[in-house]
This record gives sequence, structure tokens and C-alpha cells, in this order.
Amino acid sequence: MQGDIQFWIINGLTIILFIIPLFLIVSYIIVILLILIIPLIIFFFYSYFSLPKCRKSTNQFKNLTIAHRGGQPLIPSNDNDFPENTMAAYRWASNINGVDGIELDVWLSRDHIPMVNHDGYLEHTFVNCKQFISSLTCDELKQLKYFKKNKRDIYDYIGCEIIPTLEEVIVFLESTKLKLMIEIKETHKKDEMAKIINDLFERHPFLYDRAYCAAFHPYNIYAIRRLNSYIPTAFLLVSNITTTIIRNANQTPRPCSRFFIQNVILRWMIDSFLMWLGTPIGLKFLGADLLCIEHRLVSQNLLDKCKKAQIIVCAWCVNEPEQRRWLKANEVTVITDTLFDIEGK
Repeated sequence: MQGDIQFWIINGLTIILFIIPLFLIVSYIIVILLILIIPLIIFFFYSYFSLPKCRKSTNQFKNLTIAHRGGQPLIPSNDNDFPENTMAAYRWASNINGVDGIELDVWLSRDHIPMVNHDGYLEHTFVNCKQFISSLTCDELKQLKYFKKNKRDIYDYIGCEIIPTLEEVIVFLESTKLKLMIEIKETHKKDEMAKIINDLFERHPFLYDRAYCAAFHPYNIYAIRRLNSYIPTAFLLVSNITTTIIRNANQTPRPCSRFFIQNVILRWMIDSFLMWLGTPIGLKFLGADLLCIEHRLVSQNLLDKCKKAQIIVCAWCVNEPEQRRWLKANEVTVITDTLFDIEGK
């Protein structure tokens, strides 16, 4: 009996000694395959889904001074006080020395008309309107009255501009020399917005040489590039974008879910992915020609990398004269509220 036990122990150990290396070999093979296959899969998807850059030159957007939301006077007065992102602001910008272009923000109305306004939620811009642009038609939006900047009064409805459509701004700009940065804020109907943008470029061909589309959401510009490889696009990069999303949503009746707010791992993944899209290799994936970046994130190292990759850098919002001079010396396009003709003063 004792001999039988010894027999099974000895042979069992022998079998185990032979089997263990096999498991180790299989494990090594699996690890090696993962090391090789996963990068290959990533490379395949990156190559397959990458989009070409704009087929037209985009050098005309380098080293510009762009009026943020139409810009505003350095010293406002009753004679030149107007709401941002309105035709009044764009008319003012078209008559100011040193303004090369304007920037504006676009959302879709309920009837799918691209409307120009910075916020999708209207309480902070218009009087007695606690609604979203997407919940009102174009005609309904044009009945709203703007707040003054100090929020203590409202503009005279008769003498003030009303919320413009994107096409109204485009028609106005055609007779000027101003270029146009279209910041797409729409996040729900991105494919619909891409089709509308494409249609506007087709009906107003001068836009191909004087306008580019930018967005924080990468799919906004990805969808445009898929439709039309001749429309210049820019990716808007900001650090910790999820924090910005949460802060903006908390100022509306639709705050972010607790799951999203407290999920630091998910937010880190989103922030990291979007920061990667702001690198030359990420911009190449999007087919983006320009990088619009918060001015605090601009460094000489970033500018050198973008210059090597032939990516035009736009910095926002640049409102300090010294910083503007340094950026312009590096051929960076600056988006500013007030710094237009500072060299001539």
C-alpha cells in the first residue's frame, strides 16, 4: 500500500514537472502574441480610419488676428456697446484695423438652422429664456432680447441686433476681406451639422479660402472631413475637458450625471484621449489642419512639433500684449477680445 502511494506521488510530481513548462511556454506565447498583435490591430485601425488633411493649402490661416465672438472695443462706451456674436459685432470688426477674421459659435435650432450664439442654454444671454437653442425654432429665437453685458439692463429690441443665422453672417462676410473661424458647438446632431456645413461651403465657394471649422468634440470635424476633404478643419484642445463639461452643464437644467462626475477613471481616459488627439499624430488621424489651443498650454516645444508636422497653431484667448507679440513672432494665429492694432498705438 505504501509502495502504491509512493508510486503515485513520484509519477504525479514527474507529470507536473513536465506540464508546468508547457503552461509557461503557452503563457509566453500568449504574451508575445499580445505584444505583437495589439499594436498591429491599433496600427490597422489607425491607418484605416485616418482621414487625409485638407486638399487645399491652409497657409492663409497662419499668423492671423481673429476677433473672438466678433471682438469688443478696448474701452466700451454707449456708442459702441453691442452683444457678442451678433451682426453688430461683426460689422464693428470689419471696420477695425488689425482684424483679419472673426470667430463665432454655432448650434442647431429645433428646425435644423445653424444659429450663432456662444451658449446652447440661453438664460445667460437672453432675457426670460430658460431654454436651449435646440428647443426653439429659428423664428422663435429671433424674437429674443439680449442682455447687456452687465446683466442689469436689456438692449433696445428695435435698435439691437437679433440672433443671426450662420448663413446671414456668411453673406455679410463675402463682401469683406475677413476670414471666418466657425466653432461648432453642436454635440447631438453632429452628422446633420456636418451636412449643413458642407452645403454652406458648396453654396458659398469663397469659404474654401477664407473659413475653417473647429470643434472640441472630435467627431464634429471628423464628420466634416469625411464629407468634404476641401474644408479646412481645426481641433480645439483644452486640458481637463471633462471638468469644463461638468462646470458648463451645472449652469443648465441638465447637469451631468453623478456617475460621470465621480468616475475619475472614465474622465481620465476621456481627457487623455482628447489630449492625444491634440498631438501631431492625433491631428493626422482626424485629418485636421489646425490646432486651436488654450493660450496657457502653448509652449515652444509644442510650436516646434507643430511646425515640423506643418500644423497651424491658433491660441485663445490672448488678451495680454506681450503674449500676443511672442505668439505672433512664432507665426501663431491669435484669437483675442481686444488686442487688434496694438503695434500701431
